[in-house]
Amino acid sequence: MYRIRSRPFLISFFLCCIASLVVACGSSGTGSHPTVGTTPVASPTSTSSTPPTNGGGSPASISTTVPMSAMQMSCPAAGTARAVVIVPLVLGSHQNIVYIVNQGPSDAPTLGTLKRYDVTTGNKTEILNLSKTYISEAQVSTDGQWILFVAVASGQAKLQLIRMDGQGLQTLYCASPPSNGANTASSLHDVQWSSDQKLLIFDSYTSSGSAVDLLNMQNGRVQSEISLRGTAIDYPPLTWLDTTRVYLLAPEIDGPSSSLYLLDTAQGTDRNPQNLPVVVAPSDTFCWDSDSSYDGTQLYTSGCTTDPNPSRPGIADQRGPSTINVRPATGGSPHTIFTNAGMAITAVRAINKTTLLFLVENNSFIGNADTSQNGLWKVNTDGTGLTRLTSDGAGVSGGPSNFCPFTQDPWSNVSRDGTLFALQHNSANGKTQSLLFGSLNGGTSTTFASISDGTQLSIVGWTRM
Repeated sequence: MYRIRSRPFLISFFLCCIASLVVACGSSGTGSHPTVGTTPVASPTSTSSTPPTNGGGSPASISTTVPMSAMQMSCPAAGTARAVVIVPLVLGSHQNIVYIVNQGPSDAPTLGTLKRYDVTTGNKTEILNLSKTYISEAQVSTDGQWILFVAVASGQAKLQLIRMDGQGLQTLYCASPPSNGANTASSLHDVQWSSDQKLLIFDSYTSSGSAVDLLNMQNGRVQSEISLRGTAIDYPPLTWLDTTRVYLLAPEIDGPSSSLYLLDTAQGTDRNPQNLPVVVAPSDTFCWDSDSSYDGTQLYTSGCTTDPNPSRPGIADQRGPSTINVRPATGGSPHTIFTNAGMAITAVRAINKTTLLFLVENNSFIGNADTSQNGLWKVNTDGTGLTRLTSDGAGVSGGPSNFCPFTQDPWSNVSRDGTLFALQHNSANGKTQSLLFGSLNGGTSTTFASISDGTQLSIVGWTRM
């Protein structure tokens, strides 16, 4: 199996001053406690895995939501971006799941919608809907107040931002559409937002080639970190390790990605990717995954066993034995913390300092496979406390599960209070998609959205409202 990338990274930009009305952010100081107006705001943590200390993302000193007027929606000049406008929102106490509903195929969409589901009341709230638009790359900020996303419509891919209450929609960057017939979405993809909410890194593709670009959201500056002229080869950003370093995947050339690199964005522009340090190079490239630890000091990797397909390229199955390893965040010798002979572990996520989630997807493409253990599991970082959370096939027969497909931050898959998970199920025939949530202590999960007409559902992350 090609590895599942939860796109397989987010955060407070209160570095601007606001009075009683909205004002655009400009350059700001580098002090550890930025301000909103004259009220001190606790700054976000420095690692991509650690949410704000108050657990819900709303700075404790913010007591009033400031209304937002109309923002700029036009595209900035080609190759440039617009500085973000950030105005605070007071969050509530109910855990909410943000998700996407895309109607119609990605190349001819009819409606793209951002919604949120309140797990306490069961209410669904429409945050934004865009006609003839496909929404992708969506992610919830570390403070839970904002949603960043890419909107693809009319041959244009736009990087946009909206506040969780549906106000403040703004266009930050527009990609140059490829003129060689390539898919519009290829011009802006694999977007990852740094944990201090200052930087965005993403893959871009134009008729002249591919690039990994960095956008400074405070001043709108765009610079090329990696430029590959005359080629469509990508180095997709996977997740931020901290506020300057980000993991990149090796290109998928005639197969899945074969290694993981570490890019330091503070080390200059137009880097040669072949000179980047290799952090992981798995022996079985068809079944592996990785995620940084909660504190950003270590890297967890999972891997299962595959067999070659005797009749065509690719693999015949994915199965156990599987392992979960840990090593220093910048690379080094791995230490095995969990192994299982019967599980095909296909994805792993660090959700707090002591707990990992992982997915099991035993599968055979040429015969039968033991799928009895397929689903979502939890284990402690020392390998103890194995707990089953879901069973694939419950409600959506035979299909696999997926984490949030866009980012790997803890709040992408787990509620802000650390008690609930969200997951996507696909039916075996691919016709039905369902979104569900459940307790991290185990028990029956609840499906809150399901559809079988070709509409695409995707989990974005958690907030509080």
